[in-house]
Amino acid sequence: MLDRTLRRRLPPRIATPEFWPATFDRFDEILSTADHCQVEHIGTSAGGRAIHAVTYRGRSNAPTLGLVGGIHGHEPQGAAACLNVISVLGYGRDLKGTSWPGIVDDINYVIVPVANPDARARMPNSFVGLARQDILHYDAGITIEGERYDPSRGNCSPDRMMILGGLFNDAGQHISRENEPESVRSPETGAVMEFMSEHGPDVVLEFHAHAAPPLMIRPTRFIPPQVQEEQMALCREIIEAATTEDILFDGKVLDSERSSAALYHQLCGATPLIYESPQGVLDSKAPWSHEQIIETCMFVVSCLCERLMH
Repeated sequence: MLDRTLRRRLPPRIATPEFWPATFDRFDEILSTADHCQVEHIGTSAGGRAIHAVTYRGRSNAPTLGLVGGIHGHEPQGAAACLNVISVLGYGRDLKGTSWPGIVDDINYVIVPVANPDARARMPNSFVGLARQDILHYDAGITIEGERYDPSRGNCSPDRMMILGGLFNDAGQHISRENEPESVRSPETGAVMEFMSEHGPDVVLEFHAHAAPPLMIRPTRFIPPQVQEEQMALCREIIEAATTEDILFDGKVLDSERSSAALYHQLCGATPLIYESPQGVLDSKAPWSHEQIIETCMFVVSCLCERLMH
């Protein structure tokens, strides 16, 4: 029988639709049948879990789009969106049967669906229909004293946590704050950046989520002005396209000096972007369903594909 501390660390069992893969058996099922892609093991997490990456080759000399999900374990829609894109590339439809003409097979794709598998293993499969407070129990985690850990403190000590939050790998490393080449210590960030450097994507979109409407963010740490202008142009195009489709987007584009997503440019030469999806909690301006959340993630990817094609 598990002791009381270990029982408290187990995530609640929340059922999710088939088009919202959030468990490792579903990840393995989808990736093992993705014969149209190259699936490879690019690294091992601090907790000993495999980190997988997917490469899809379009026409020769085509641009390349990078997608990264699962940086934070309590934001499962990023992994789900990546796997829906893989489905579109192989079968012309996402996992719920919707076609996305904008997600074309002419360009190249390099995808890391679950960049932080340790955190995904500890977290609930969804927060749709729950409350904002539920996310706060899991994002930075709860100390053994029963207090929410302050994420501004950076890395944490796992043995001091009742709930080790989704921001961290099993070693307590806050991998999304390794925002300079010399600060990369985690095996997860190292593996993702090495993979992206090898393939040289033109744009990398990193999926995140929050308890608010969809939002675009520009990672700006050590990003030169001309690349920041490209980031802004891409974000504005996505927001304007969403407006024409009556998709509720936050009209602001935020800048982030803290995110490790800036490394996609520093180390890989790509234009980095962050998409913050709604979590679907009820006490927010965006109490979206699983289907709406995935569709909006796919919409953002589609917009980037269309931009890369022109």
